[in-house]
Amino acid sequence: MENSNHKQVLTTRLVEMSILAGCSYVLMFLSVPIIPIVPYMKLDLSDMPILIGTVIFGPVGGMTIAGLKALLYWVTTGASIFGFIGVGSSLISSLVLIWSYYLGERAFSFTSGLKKTTLVILTMAISLMIVMSTINWLGVIPLYMNLMNMKLGFPLSTVILFGAVPFNLIKGVVVGGVFYAIKGSFLPRLKLR
Repeated sequence: MENSNHKQVLTTRLVEMSILAGCSYVLMFLSVPIIPIVPYMKLDLSDMPILIGTVIFGPVGGMTIAGLKALLYWVTTGASIFGFIGVGSSLISSLVLIWSYYLGERAFSFTSGLKKTTLVILTMAISLMIVMSTINWLGVIPLYMNLMNMKLGFPLSTVILFGAVPFNLIKGVVVGGVFYAIKGSFLPRLKLR
């Protein structure tokens, strides 16, 4: 009997994670460029369902949702090497947000309210900026350029400094701010772990 209940709980969680991954997948298509020097870097809110899943199921659950979303997006938009690079970059971005939120919530447990929210959002934004700017500098942008046999119109350092750095800072603040607004009003109605 206990084994049957465990399977039912596991199945329910997998279905809930799949629904959140599907919502995240749909939100990936609603994106806008925000920095002219890097129009291919687009802001979307696809990390909202992933972060909601992180609150409900923990960081491993959030990672599962992010992985499902990435796989679904890659397969449905044409499983290509270019798509793989973009989806891989998006997945890493989601993982950074999951862990910076999760660890930030614990690190700043000594405070609460607006101060804690601000500190966690700043942690998310700064972590995203450092990791994604480094990944773009060392791998993503040079790989794209080599595969497309193109050259950048600006030095790579300029693209990183004036494109990737501000984009990821803005994304971290926007995603973190919207998530905390949702978390405060929507999530209390859900049964949290």
